[in-house]
Amino acid sequence: MSKPGRAQFSIPSLFVTALLLCGCGAGDGGPGARPPPPPGPPQPRVEAPTPPLPPPTPPPSPAPGDLPKPGGPAPAAPEPVAAPNGHGRLYTVNSCRVLELSGTPEKMGEAHGQLLGAEVRRVVKDVLNPDPDDERFKRIMAGTKVMERFQPEPYRRELAALAKASGADYLELVALQLFGDAERGKAPAGEPAPGQKVLGQQCTSFAAFGPATRGGELICGRNFDYWYESVNKYAALVIHYRPAKGRSFVTVSWAGVINGWTLMNDAGLVAANNNGYGSDESLEGVSTCFLQRLAVENAATVDEALEIVKRGPRAVGTVLLLAGAKPPAACEVEFDHASVAVRRAENGWVAAANGFRALGLARPLGPEESATGRYGALAELIRANHGRIDRTMNFAGAPGVPIETINLHSALLFPADLTLAVSMGRVPACRQPYRKLRITAKGIESAE
Repeated sequence: MSKPGRAQFSIPSLFVTALLLCGCGAGDGGPGARPPPPPGPPQPRVEAPTPPLPPPTPPPSPAPGDLPKPGGPAPAAPEPVAAPNGHGRLYTVNSCRVLELSGTPEKMGEAHGQLLGAEVRRVVKDVLNPDPDDERFKRIMAGTKVMERFQPEPYRRELAALAKASGADYLELVALQLFGDAERGKAPAGEPAPGQKVLGQQCTSFAAFGPATRGGELICGRNFDYWYESVNKYAALVIHYRPAKGRSFVTVSWAGVINGWTLMNDAGLVAANNNGYGSDESLEGVSTCFLQRLAVENAATVDEALEIVKRGPRAVGTVLLLAGAKPPAACEVEFDHASVAVRRAENGWVAAANGFRALGLARPLGPEESATGRYGALAELIRANHGRIDRTMNFAGAPGVPIETINLHSALLFPADLTLAVSMGRVPACRQPYRKLRITAKGIESAE
């Protein structure tokens, strides 16, 4: 019997026991100085070309008895805390913090602030560095002032209630949702936002189903590679939204961030965004993260979600994974403010890093898209294991796929039974244990 720990990978055949069931929490929450974002893209070692490996003999498919067993029970969870307004609770499942919010936008925002107000204020401070003399802060706030009016009205109401309940400044809280887009987007004529700040490359995602997987089930994976490790350590959590109107869904996020980066709803629809750079980067649109929340909150299928993205208005360049279980389907949507291109799964799979492979931009793909880059590593793993991919294989955490120096969370999602395996809170997340959670009518429950 294997010992719990990070599995070893081999190419062309990979059998990775991802779901190590040993811990997932947001860390000890100790304070730390906010590291300023680097001026250019990070230099992860996985992007450098590596010598080719000799082709190993493919190992046999592991039997259930060969897989690691759980590394003991999760630590005792603290008692759940209910929001005074009756529309939220904070609890722990398998060492993962879960914030459950229900009701109208106002009630959900108020409950969020009542339960995590001090932490929300801390996240705003650590991410934005609200100093009127700080050039980055001025750039983000100028962009936010343009973008705020384009965000969906229910989300602005939720943020207003969250700001009031937490004591955070409303516009700064809006900027916390938009800062990645607000720092990049180009302002319309006459607006005082410089725009076009290049922030580097982050994130990978994939979906496999049908002929690519054992039994045909849909399996998705996603890495959230970004900065702010110190914030991620204390603020990481899963938010379970149960809105009065719309679908119930989960998002892997931070305290104070109401959109998030890796989402799945109660119909098994998955959305996850990768950074991209388009020809038309604009502040006059719905931010990428709010756009994917709109999709999972209002759609049940990939095609329904696609219509929401196409309708827009969109803001900045993005490669967005959309995948659904009923029926199994997946695509990567490449878009900027003006254009949309849909790259649907072929032969049962689709994957993405940060390059536009379908949008038709007149520039070459970056190194992350090469055979030795992150897209190439992910695509080769899928091809080498095509037809036998199952839940024991963690392609998201495989060497060469995440940017380990900034890997804030890593997740596998199994929409057929609304299960996700997530590692968050410590960097690199892909080297930490993944904990299994399931969306149920009662809330988030253990799937271990």
